[in-house]
Amino acid sequence: MSNPNLKPSLRMPVIAVLKSDTHAADATYLTGSVDMGAHINIMAVLAVGTVASAGTVKFEQATTDAFSDVKDIEGRTAVDLATDTPVQLNLKANELDINNGFRYVRAKLTTVGGSVKTGICVLSADAKDQPADPITGTLVD
Repeated sequence: MSNPNLKPSLRMPVIAVLKSDTHAADATYLTGSVDMGAHINIMAVLAVGTVASAGTVKFEQATTDAFSDVKDIEGRTAVDLATDTPVQLNLKANELDINNGFRYVRAKLTTVGGSVKTGICVLSADAKDQPADPITGTLVD
């Protein structure tokens, strides 16, 4: 659980990102991988700007960080994006197919029929070892 004596930036560090940009139509964009063996809960946060036609975001899982055996997380569907609407997408480690070795996740943005202006920031809500380290390059004050 979170240690209230730590700064919020140490309790909920940035652990994966997709750069904020106007992402072209009919394409897929991915964050870096997250090893859920180190986290109890994570959250993807999107500040969505213009959605020209349609777009979705979801988490997907794999047994390695190469994602050669990527699959959907059972019981979850992609979230539809809407113009000028924030999105928070939560995930618990126990939602993964742990019995079959799935422990890596990433957020996946899909654009359909038009561009989507957004970025994705994945935060660790409960790292198993605190404080958790943010990804290299994160500015923390």
